[in-house]
Amino acid sequence: MKLFYDKTLNRLIKFTLFLLILFLLYQVEFFFRPFLQAIYFLFVPIIIVTLFFYLLRPVVILLEKKMSKTLSASISFGLFIIILLGGIGFIGYFLVDALFDALGISSVLTLHKSRKKIPYDLVGLTKLLVIGRTLSPASKISTYENKDNYLMPVTESTDWHEIYKCLDELDKKSEAIQKRMNQKLTGPTGKRGEITYYDVTNYFFEIEQNDADAFDEHGVLIKKGLRKKGVCKNNRKTPIVQMGMFLDEHGIPVSYHLFPGNTLDQATLRPAMKKTIDQYNLKKIIIVADRGLTSNKNLAHIKDQAHGYVFSKSIKKCAKLERTWVLDQEGYSSNKEGSFKVKSKIVTKKIKDENGKEVEVKEKVICYWSKKFYMRELKENESFLATLQKYIDQPSSIKSEKGKLKKFIDETAVDGETGEILNPRTLRSINMAKAQEFNDLMGYYMIVTSEIDRPDEEIIDTYRGLTRIEDSFRIIKSDLKARPIYVSLEEHINAHFLVCFIALVMMRLIQNKIVEATGASTKSAFDWEAGLSAKRIQTALKEYSAIEIPQGYFLTTKATEDLKTITRALGIEKDLRIPTLSELKQYRFDIRKKLIT
Repeated sequence: MKLFYDKTLNRLIKFTLFLLILFLLYQVEFFFRPFLQAIYFLFVPIIIVTLFFYLLRPVVILLEKKMSKTLSASISFGLFIIILLGGIGFIGYFLVDALFDALGISSVLTLHKSRKKIPYDLVGLTKLLVIGRTLSPASKISTYENKDNYLMPVTESTDWHEIYKCLDELDKKSEAIQKRMNQKLTGPTGKRGEITYYDVTNYFFEIEQNDADAFDEHGVLIKKGLRKKGVCKNNRKTPIVQMGMFLDEHGIPVSYHLFPGNTLDQATLRPAMKKTIDQYNLKKIIIVADRGLTSNKNLAHIKDQAHGYVFSKSIKKCAKLERTWVLDQEGYSSNKEGSFKVKSKIVTKKIKDENGKEVEVKEKVICYWSKKFYMRELKENESFLATLQKYIDQPSSIKSEKGKLKKFIDETAVDGETGEILNPRTLRSINMAKAQEFNDLMGYYMIVTSEIDRPDEEIIDTYRGLTRIEDSFRIIKSDLKARPIYVSLEEHINAHFLVCFIALVMMRLIQNKIVEATGASTKSAFDWEAGLSAKRIQTALKEYSAIEIPQGYFLTTKATEDLKTITRALGIEKDLRIPTLSELKQYRFDIRKKLIT
């Protein structure tokens, strides 16, 4: 196409130059005027056409990249104009469209629309938001404005204001949609796998003030505002929203829940479980979480629901007796290289639940040391250790410190003659016992678990799988562009994250299928995410398009290797070179049939 276009453009430029010469002759030579009078009026239109072709050259280059390389470079001028004027219709969204229905979202919204007599296209608008978020994330308005870029209509809506009405309804049906999705993914077995990961992240907003709390007429708090200033993972000082999310052992999200930004991480687990996990009638699951989620109330609730847990625990915050056990080398078993060692013990303890009731739990405490983790901690604390060593060598240089260094500094004031302590701010020194213990504990990790009969290595491998939820948060924030958030009402914020959650589930399902097609285990802590990145999946599906040409046919873009990997993994691969509209509709139907049944 580019070759044909460049030849056409060159001819137009030459013809324009020729006309320009004739035009100049017309102005200066009276003898030629009768002959040039006939072509005089061609000059301005030809100039406009030439400029038009010249300015469209970047578009043509882009089109050529999207067009199949099997097409002839010498297509007719008429066909070229049809392509330019007709535009490109996306067809890669067929897969996301089918997954939307396969997850049961359409049925939930269709029933809600019928019961509430909602006049606008609730299902179509939601589908438009989800497809847009999955393939080409943008603001709600931009997503709506791009609704005509799809080969076949996604929604019947003609009023962009309906997008925000749609968000109101999605907020109301958020829990029902998550529950239906879980039912579809669980299947008749009633189980999505035993391991369930949980973690918390937050999202900042470009506002200065917290959302106001709601009180009744007696001044009793009814509801906390959602956007509150808290500990932001991006070190922002603006209000944030906390999100807790559960993932199954295959890395596919189970549910999410939003909390005010000033909510502590460990205070989110129980409410999140009560809103979602506890309502799903799941068989026993083992909840895996980081040390920030560890609390006696959380452990008691998990045990009360007949589930299990694998939590990490901060060694530095443990009692002295526990830290001594960690550093005692008796009982450790090491690998041949000496780069890893582990030991464990079983303890019984009494804890209190959220109602103050005493509960007895029996758990295994696993401690392990890894050279890899040791080297990482050493590098992370390089500057701190250098400062600590400087103070050890030169106690007189010690200043009053805050934060991490403060607990290592002893402050005393001693009378030089009597030895009497006079002023606690006069003499500073490093507490060598604490400094030595800090060095000795580097590289050690501790895990507590209810699964006392399982091997230590299996529990450790299970805990390492927690990285997959961190990767899911990264996908939401970067590839699905959950930030910045262009809505401000709490209902709309929740609906926004519901759309992001659905898009993440779809992305994970596609990745999961690719992993399975390659023969890798989705349960492995390290290679579960093999296959294609979310970005490559987005690009492959977004670029798959079709252009209508005469006689009822379509030109489709050539399937990239990534697209072939996706369609092959899902069993929907098909050769579509110059299909008819009916063949494209049949392909869309085949995808839906394959994924829904």
